Amino acid sequence: MRFLNYLLLVLVVIAACLYLSPYLASEPQHAPPLPEPTKEQKQKKAIDDVFAGPIMSLAITLEPTEVERLKKDERNYAEATLTEGTKVFKNVAIKLKGSAGSFQGFDGKPGLTLNFDKLKGAERFHGMKKFHLNNCNQDGTYLHELIGGEIARKAGVPASRCTHAFVTLNGRDMGLYVLKEAFTRDFLARFYPDTTGDLYDGGFVHEIDENTEKDMGDPKDKRDIKELVAACQEGDNAKRWERLGKILDIDKYLQFMAMEDILCHWDGYNFNRNNYRFYKDPSTGKFSFFVHGMDQVLNDPNFPVMRDFGAMVGGAIWRNPESHAMYLKHVEDIYNTVLKPIDWPARVVAEGERVRAAIEKKNPNWAKDYQGQINTVRDQVTQRIAVIAKQIGDIPKPADFGKNGVMKLTDGWHQEGSAAQFDQVNIDGRPALHIRAQGGTAGSWRRNLTVPAGHYRFEANVKAAQIEPTQSSSGEGAGIRISGGTRNGQNALKGDAGWQPLKFEFEAPGGETVLVAELRANKGDVWFQNDSLQITRVK
Repeated sequence: MRFLNYLLLVLVVIAACLYLSPYLASEPQHAPPLPEPTKEQKQKKAIDDVFAGPIMSLAITLEPTEVERLKKDERNYAEATLTEGTKVFKNVAIKLKGSAGSFQGFDGKPGLTLNFDKLKGAERFHGMKKFHLNNCNQDGTYLHELIGGEIARKAGVPASRCTHAFVTLNGRDMGLYVLKEAFTRDFLARFYPDTTGDLYDGGFVHEIDENTEKDMGDPKDKRDIKELVAACQEGDNAKRWERLGKILDIDKYLQFMAMEDILCHWDGYNFNRNNYRFYKDPSTGKFSFFVHGMDQVLNDPNFPVMRDFGAMVGGAIWRNPESHAMYLKHVEDIYNTVLKPIDWPARVVAEGERVRAAIEKKNPNWAKDYQGQINTVRDQVTQRIAVIAKQIGDIPKPADFGKNGVMKLTDGWHQEGSAAQFDQVNIDGRPALHIRAQGGTAGSWRRNLTVPAGHYRFEANVKAAQIEPTQSSSGEGAGIRISGGTRNGQNALKGDAGWQPLKFEFEAPGGETVLVAELRANKGDVWFQNDSLQITRVK
């Protein structure tokens, strides 16, 4: 019996082996191979590597006939050869670039545009069809465009990437350049889902209606520009806003405005009608603008973060009161999500040290001097971010009226005046703004506010004690008003007065209004109940 059991076990094992043998003999299973990167993906990676990689050395050579061609017509292309390491790029189209402050001729240190797609037989340079070499004639730091563009891109505003390169031109050592990404469809693909739209170049200190050049699209078809110009020139605010919204991405434009302001980009579109490109996105049918030409940004840390915008498009937007609140939100968002959480001074130092180390290998004396340039940009960025924080706090907040047309004013008050004691206290169980006269007092609590044109009523619940006016004028005592407006004998509390409501009605033309809760007296106290301070839009 035991023998039969063993025999049965052996037969079961043999049967199992025969059943499993095809599986045991097969090759081990592996994950399917990853698909081969497409040509476009390889090109994108190659481009990314240029701007994340080491500083390159580029040798540009032109035949004598091509040099003469370039000198005769510096703004048109000549043919050149570019050598980078052991790699030689032939049939490269090259022309001189720059405007009033940065342009230099071929025999100087010219700014250059290199195109690898214009002449037959050319091949892309590390995936790029085109790039610029900026001579930084107006930026001895070689860092402004790079840092400004990085801040812009972090905030979602299109801007070119930058790196650096040492350049020789027909054997002449030209020194350091900023290598800047050109406005190609590869550039557009990083910001737009559809890159087949029209790209415009505004030119040198030109408005959008002044012979704007079309870099992509039918150069003869400028109907969209005419539509944008007509929308900007619409006289009625409501109609202009509606027309602009059909041809311009207003939210993106406000973001662009905020970025030019934050970067102190006085030489950009909104303040000088210069250094700009704009693109008609086929997926939306609307225009948006890029920041560009940032070699002089960040030079004025105290540049106002809210100011009039002189260019046609920026001015047309700014004339609509509702744009101010939208613009301010973009400024605050950029500060809170880009400027505040990132250590930009450290970023400047890191990029500057990268440049300084490369310079040191070629010119140790220049490297020592260059440390001062790094410190300059670091300090500019530090100061600018601090000033923006303060300016945001000081900017009059746009009025936000509820459904009942009332806006509470419990916070945002600041003190102004002399010979007075100011504090915020609790009296009779109520939080209040307090002023105590200390002889010849003209003191006030003030609140800056931006309101649309209309008729308003400013209200407060007020208590007074032992107020002695400095003179018998009807405007003496305690009361409420707006800056530039007189109380005309209204609300002039004197002596002792229990809690009572005060009202001041006024007509606003639209824009900034300063609300005033004041005391004009030799002695006495006044309290303005916090939760009673409010403004009502009457009509």
